Amino acid sequence: MRRLFLFAALAAALLLGAARLYRQQQALAPHKASFVIFGGLTEVELRGVPAETASRVFGAIGEVLQRDQRAWHPWEISDLMRLNAAIAQGEPYRASPELSGLLRRAQRAYADSDGLFNAAIGSLVDLWGFHTSEFPIVTPPPPQQNIDATLATQPRMDQLTIAEDGTVVSTNRAMQLDLNGLAEGYAAEQIAEIVRRHAAAGALINVGGDVLAIGRAGERPWRVGISSPQHRDFAGAELGDGEALFTSGNYNKYREDAGQRWGHVLDPRTGKPARGVVAVSVIHDDAVVADVGATALMIAGPGDLVRIARRLGIRCVLLVADDGTTWLTPAMRKRLEFAEPPARVEVTEDLGAECGAGSE
Repeated sequence: MRRLFLFAALAAALLLGAARLYRQQQALAPHKASFVIFGGLTEVELRGVPAETASRVFGAIGEVLQRDQRAWHPWEISDLMRLNAAIAQGEPYRASPELSGLLRRAQRAYADSDGLFNAAIGSLVDLWGFHTSEFPIVTPPPPQQNIDATLATQPRMDQLTIAEDGTVVSTNRAMQLDLNGLAEGYAAEQIAEIVRRHAAAGALINVGGDVLAIGRAGERPWRVGISSPQHRDFAGAELGDGEALFTSGNYNKYREDAGQRWGHVLDPRTGKPARGVVAVSVIHDDAVVADVGATALMIAGPGDLVRIARRLGIRCVLLVADDGTTWLTPAMRKRLEFAEPPARVEVTEDLGAECGAGSE
């Protein structure tokens, strides 16, 4: 009888241990979810939470992203479109918290980038046909006189006033807002806030190919890649907790006609797509700054890279120029591992040792 009792106790202990191990494995197993938003794909991978918690996190993320689409979409019915209509009528508009928060970040980006990041040029974006999710566009570019006429209205983000209650007023009725240049970074930070509230050990947030890392991927840091314009592996980097890697380029979203290509990043000074740069990648501990920086530095080019990066508080930049030269800040050079060494490398002056140290 005693042996039977001992055997039963041992079996119960083994079952209990197995159940505990199973729960631990379930908690450590990655959980993944995908969301289609703004015409693109957002993917989130969670580590260190049980399946039930992951399900709640993914549900909350889906609600936030749907709310964002209703607030920010630049060419479908949204809070932003209603705001643009009110601006055209010279009327004030009470924006939602989601929209007013994004507008405040866009105003800050305009000031910090010395006007190179200008979310007030929605009319130019529309003129070039870039209010679409279908690329490439295979029709001729807009006539120069139409570009000149739109530029003459001089839309700027400092022509907006945003009250504490979200009421927006513009002094320029010709202004039309397009917030796509920082919406992905803002959405990534929103997702990160949800993840942190649920105490996940790690998460990788991928918004349309741009990423934000939370914690670690198990026992190691998150490792992410940068693709070349030929869609091959170009370089890889490890991201620390809260670091984002954002890239802007002229090879995925563009207009092409008669052998000529125009990328989707518009220079607000000329009204035309930025020239001279194939792609820019930025690492920063604020995803909005990384998103804004990748766009602004596409416009700045190698000649103004250091000045604009310093204004934005960015220290890790990779810029690939049209002539094949790869420009690197010293901090970014330390972070990257190239699949193949670039043929021509230029290193800028030192902007600081750590990628995110310039953030506020």
